[in-house]
Amino acid sequence: MHIEQSIEIEAPIDLVWSKISDLADIQNWTKAVKESHIHTKIERGVGAGRTCDVPGFGTLVENVLEWDEGKSFNLSLEGLPFFIKEANGGWRLEELGPNRTRGIGTINLKTKFGPIGWFLEKFVLGPQFIKTIKGSQREFKAYVEASVETQKSVQSDSPNAVA
Repeated sequence: MHIEQSIEIEAPIDLVWSKISDLADIQNWTKAVKESHIHTKIERGVGAGRTCDVPGFGTLVENVLEWDEGKSFNLSLEGLPFFIKEANGGWRLEELGPNRTRGIGTINLKTKFGPIGWFLEKFVLGPQFIKTIKGSQREFKAYVEASVETQKSVQSDSPNAVA
């Protein structure tokens, strides 16, 4: 099953990338993650990984499978329920203008148990993952756009600011 959801963020792509690619920072912008930390010596790129405490779910371990600096990353997802054979997910960014970025979140998963797994994908997991991705994207958008507003406020308060 492949799930893809996109959101438009009122911020330059470089700023969006700096926020989304800080893997341990996820706990600061989504309620879905109570705590997150890097569990590898590498913090960015292939070989980096994080561990997330997800309330009501448990511990999720994510390791970077693909990394295209400034554009996208894909993570393996481990610690999911036993009926999920394998899963990965990530973010891809597209520049829509100097201060507008599209963020595309994806999840790919394969379930066990043939038709029962298909049923779970279609009627349980799919809708739940879509809801989770959309909620996280809204939270991330608000987090990034708040930092843009903070930067604008600091710049306008600067004694050297041009009116």
